[in-house]
Amino acid sequence: MKSQTLRLCLIAALSCASAAAMAENPFAGTWKIDYSKSHVTGQTISFTSEADGKVRFTEPDGSYTFKPDGSNGTNDFNQTVQWKEMDAHTWKAFTKAGSMVVTETWTLGDGEKTLTVATSGTRPNGQQEDATETYTRVGPGKGFFGKWKSTKLANNTPTTRQFEANGDDGVIWNIPEIKASVNLKFDGKDVAPTGPTVPNGLTLAATKAGPRSFELVEKMNGKVIFKARLTVSADGKTLTEVGAGVGSTVPERLVYNKAA
Repeated sequence: MKSQTLRLCLIAALSCASAAAMAENPFAGTWKIDYSKSHVTGQTISFTSEADGKVRFTEPDGSYTFKPDGSNGTNDFNQTVQWKEMDAHTWKAFTKAGSMVVTETWTLGDGEKTLTVATSGTRPNGQQEDATETYTRVGPGKGFFGKWKSTKLANNTPTTRQFEANGDDGVIWNIPEIKASVNLKFDGKDVAPTGPTVPNGLTLAATKAGPRSFELVEKMNGKVIFKARLTVSADGKTLTEVGAGVGSTVPERLVYNKAA
């Protein structure tokens, strides 16, 4: 949930160098997500007990350890994170991404067969972020420990992308929700986004994959963590992203409708 929530914050918009380039660029414009057309479940996460009271949390694009005692730790995005066991059925996680603090409440239910994650926070632009994801246990385990599969997502936070051309061979990606930006050329070279919530070590690279599509590679400290392909429909009305973390066999499918 964290990685998906933070990723949806990090991937949002693009801007054009000239009116002519904008007219020719199929990505140019503002796009709003349509969850009714998207498929964002099916990924798995796991909690594994380790030595010295540590817990390993593994998700499709990374893995790290923590102690559920409220102490400071570091996640796989080099961000400060605190996990706190509230009771036998409730854990809370606080992740600091620059000036933004994301709070996750993890709750066991249905005889420890389900795990619900309620996420909240305030984005740098003042927009409130609220989402709830439900996981179902898919293997042996007790309490939070074991393997879980995402089965349902309710996200009330508006997510947009604004694309414009960066000349005729790239895009400038502005992310107003978190006041971030990245200038990409379709040359496959790693570029570090800028912004108050962008983690150190994060890079993006873009490569043209057709007249209306490009491939995106996300890395953390040089290690690939996520790959996706973004494609604009022939009628120019929808933008579809199909991608997955390196540890996932189930891709996410996000569909955006053209707004402007």
